[in-house]
Amino acid sequence: MRRFFAGLLVVVGLSACAQTNPPVQVLPEITFVHLPQITLDVAAIDVINQSKPSAEGRDVSHQYPTSPSKAINNWARDRLVAGGTSGVAQVVILEATALEQKLPKATGVKGIFTNDQSEKYITTANVRIEVMDSNGTVKAYSAAETNRTITLAEDLSLLEREKAWFDMVEKMMADFNEAMDSSVKTHLPVLK
Repeated sequence: MRRFFAGLLVVVGLSACAQTNPPVQVLPEITFVHLPQITLDVAAIDVINQSKPSAEGRDVSHQYPTSPSKAINNWARDRLVAGGTSGVAQVVILEATALEQKLPKATGVKGIFTNDQSEKYITTANVRIEVMDSNGTVKAYSAAETNRTITLAEDLSLLEREKAWFDMVEKMMADFNEAMDSSVKTHLPVLK
């Protein structure tokens, strides 16, 4: 009888271990292939990332399903096409960050019964596109900057946080796309 209970405990223990796999969430990458391409009158397009960490908060963009930097690179890849015979367009990423700021939480008895907003997240996409001739002289430029801010409750799961971050970057990039599309078509040499 002891062996039976010992065996039962082993089986129950193993099945409990097998059930502890964390759930996995697969979110799509943010792309712009569904939008029409913009053909620039240049021979090449380069993306240069000059974004640096900010002192305003801790950059956590590496935790995002699609970081702001990756989303901007995807935008440039999917929307811009070189259709000219000379010159270069440089897509300069001035800032592509996702900053986290800790928020104060209620303490004492109130803190036990309160579900506080524990973090504030600020994403930024700041980009300048410069068109240069074969001598490296800037002939035209366009620019756009967009930001999004959210706060998240302390009781959110990691999956809920990742979905919130994804939605945040997706909305920021929709704003960025609208602003940059207009700026590019107004200020840069675009081929019809």
